[in-house]
Amino acid sequence: MMRFSIILFAIFFFFNSTFAKSEISGKVSDSTLAETIIGASVTLKDAKTNEVISGTITDFNGNFVFEIAPGNYNLEIKSLGFEDKNYTDLNLEEGKLIQIRALLSAKQKNQLNEVVITATRKQETINSIYTMQKNARSVSDGISADIIKRSPDKNTGEVLKRLSGTTIQDNKFVIVRGLSDRYNAALVDNSPMPSTEPNKKAFSFDIIPSSLIDNIIITKSATPDLPGDFSGGLIHIQTKEIPDENFNTISIGAGINTVSTFNAFQSGKRGSLDFLGFADAKRQLPKNFPTQTEIMKLNPYKPESSTPYLKELNNNFSIREHTALPSISLQGTLGRVYNLNGNAQFGITGALNYNHDEHIKKDLLRQYDNYDYRDNVYNYSSNLGMLLNLGYRNNHGKINLKTFYNRILNDQLLNREGENYSSSSRIKYYAFDLVQKSLFKTSLNAEHKLGKGNAVLDWVASYNLITNNQPDQRKVSYSEMIGGNNDYAADITTLGKSNNRLFGNLNESIWNGALNIQKPISLFHETTIKAGFFGQYRIRDFENRYIGATLSPNNTDAEFIRQLPVGSLFDDNILNQNVYILEEQTGDLDNYHAEVSTLGGYAMMDNKITDKLRAVWGARLESYHVSIASKEKEIVDQQYLDILPSLNLTYSLSDKANLRAAYFRSIARPELRELTNVSYYDYELSATMNGNPNLKRTQIDNIDLRYEFFPRSGEVISFSLFYKQFHNAIENFVYGANSSYDITPSNSLSAMNMGAEFEIRKNLSFISANGFFKNTSAYINMAYIYSKADADNLYIRGEKINSRPLSGQAPYVFNTGLSYFSNDGKLNLNVLYNRIGQRLTFIGQDKMGIIYESPRNLLDFQISYKVSKRSEFRLNIKDILNDPVRFYFDQNNDMQYNGTAFINGNIEEGKDWIWQTYRPGSSFSLSYSYQF
Repeated sequence: MMRFSIILFAIFFFFNSTFAKSEISGKVSDSTLAETIIGASVTLKDAKTNEVISGTITDFNGNFVFEIAPGNYNLEIKSLGFEDKNYTDLNLEEGKLIQIRALLSAKQKNQLNEVVITATRKQETINSIYTMQKNARSVSDGISADIIKRSPDKNTGEVLKRLSGTTIQDNKFVIVRGLSDRYNAALVDNSPMPSTEPNKKAFSFDIIPSSLIDNIIITKSATPDLPGDFSGGLIHIQTKEIPDENFNTISIGAGINTVSTFNAFQSGKRGSLDFLGFADAKRQLPKNFPTQTEIMKLNPYKPESSTPYLKELNNNFSIREHTALPSISLQGTLGRVYNLNGNAQFGITGALNYNHDEHIKKDLLRQYDNYDYRDNVYNYSSNLGMLLNLGYRNNHGKINLKTFYNRILNDQLLNREGENYSSSSRIKYYAFDLVQKSLFKTSLNAEHKLGKGNAVLDWVASYNLITNNQPDQRKVSYSEMIGGNNDYAADITTLGKSNNRLFGNLNESIWNGALNIQKPISLFHETTIKAGFFGQYRIRDFENRYIGATLSPNNTDAEFIRQLPVGSLFDDNILNQNVYILEEQTGDLDNYHAEVSTLGGYAMMDNKITDKLRAVWGARLESYHVSIASKEKEIVDQQYLDILPSLNLTYSLSDKANLRAAYFRSIARPELRELTNVSYYDYELSATMNGNPNLKRTQIDNIDLRYEFFPRSGEVISFSLFYKQFHNAIENFVYGANSSYDITPSNSLSAMNMGAEFEIRKNLSFISANGFFKNTSAYINMAYIYSKADADNLYIRGEKINSRPLSGQAPYVFNTGLSYFSNDGKLNLNVLYNRIGQRLTFIGQDKMGIIYESPRNLLDFQISYKVSKRSEFRLNIKDILNDPVRFYFDQNNDMQYNGTAFINGNIEEGKDWIWQTYRPGSSFSLSYSYQF
């Protein structure tokens, strides 16, 4: 069904049955409150004679439209209580659309004479996002579609790097103010987004193409109408509802990586549709495969009874080698807008997106405790995405249906060699791991004007479906005694964590609904009241099944078979000799069913107490219930009732400067897997990942102070102070003995962080009004954070640890960049630099030490050039410095990396252990886009 839908969408995308119309349209808003103005008078005039050609008034959403022949026009906008605004010499071409975003300023009370302001369309568009930020209810940062369009960023993950205090991990996971995924949340088109990862709370922001974004706002202090489960930032992405104009765009790109591309790439057997993101169904566990009870009845001394079942599985363990190909990026987008009777509009926005990459983590080093390993990890990845938005609006309201689907296939092969000194052996280890993930999201939202007043009712209903499928994770370990003569033997005499086959499935459905109403009332200078109700219901089913083949105890050729290469170990020639027995290792806790319900409501008031002082305050009530059971045995049944108050104060020092203060309470809940008794073996980390049914949710008290100044269009200077107190912070602890490691989440009693944040975005024309500096902008944003968490009963190598940083918290974040645009708008240059400070990843005990992630310097360069109005080339160079990725055990607790303790097979005191380190390589990509 999904493949059929994609084919239909592709046909729809490339079939262009409509003709573009020439029109001038726009939206009129209040520059102070950033709210739409209903009933504003809009007059269209001839640019030469200034004669009136047509006139209209703005609708319920502040929109207007003129379908008109090509030519030069002037536009005049008037509204009672606001200063008039004129736009001159608008050059409308055949089949094109001119979009105006008009911001009207309120007349002063003592103003007698008429004031007419003349502005350019380009300046107004850029200024709109900063006007929104300046007049927002809370502390926030944003970026508009116009700025995104002028940047070379391909997806939302790349765009987010440009926002203050924000960094991105793996080009998709967001970090705000140094706080990791757990403390951030995402809204897409007013609908809460689920986690795209099965084992942690994290949304993959790379799935939304940047060309479909209208704006992005990161809220850093909560108001009652926003979800309460964030502390770092709430990332709100608004995709395009009705496009500004009809368009079709196709983009094609290719890239290389200095470590991966054109180097030897290893993998298991490929499926015919792997390149599209759809794994071969033959890799799944056969439907008629025997149950666990049936396998338990098999006679280990009669392997012939197991052979038929084993032959039903994919037993191709051969390793193929080819040259890693360049990455591929394909994207197609379309937009259609139809003007209907009664000043109504209907619009369609759609996209198809495809990416493919073959990446190598080469010579990844692991040197800790009794391990001295060197890994080569080969990842074959395909990503297919689709987006379709439908929108309708008229004078009385609007309604939108927004849908997207994203599918990712990651097929990974790990090849490991090294020494395990605890068993005095050298090892060779192979892991074949295919994971298919998908996210389907659809939402219906609407906004309605009630009666003759200014009351507005809006609602949203959405559905999300998440799947995560591991059809056949296969692991095989070989070993020999240190000093042996290359006589490696496969460890297949018993079934264990390093020698089994995992078949895993996760399916989760999420329903969301919300209803909000707001209405202005007569109180103070201006007051708006807002209230609403919301609900979410989640169902997750998870199942892991572990099986494997072990040598029959009465086999006489065991040693010969054990020394076969991995590609021959389970082929038909060996299976036909009836040497293996089928075993099951699945436990009662390897599956669970979870149900989660969240219900609540809120009430808030937006008081403009005076011309300068504004207070937004209220409270949110969230009732949360989670129940998890495994094979009808209850694991978790928790219920919380949280009251989340908030207060945001804004004092306007001038029309360009604000002073803000805020307090809000928020929460962070454990992910479902963290609450279960399910344990799984992470073969890359050589560690068992556990859950903890006793985990509690985290409560966080947040305080913010901020000064912000907007010198002129597109510029901002801001300085912030913030403080956060965490109660029952959720952190991951590492426990280990004799080379056996467990990672378990637990609650720390308390933690805190405090910090300062600074941002400046400034055009450099103050250096020189002409030439290079006139067209160059610079931005710097940095944050310094001090954090401290409870270290009760924490000992490292016998020494009591009194304090430590909060897990996942970086001590500093630094972003800076330069952007240049040529006078003709054809050439765009960007240089970007990012560094995030050392972060605590896992809390180690006893001999291990705390595990930190070392800082990295990230330097990117981007250049784009418009060959014509329709076509453009873009070159990206990412991670130019290629600094190492490094996680290490801090053995002497000095919070800095002192070099590896493993030197020529000996362990040197005073040095640190390496959890993992490798260089990812620099990436070069070139793309070409064409609009028609």
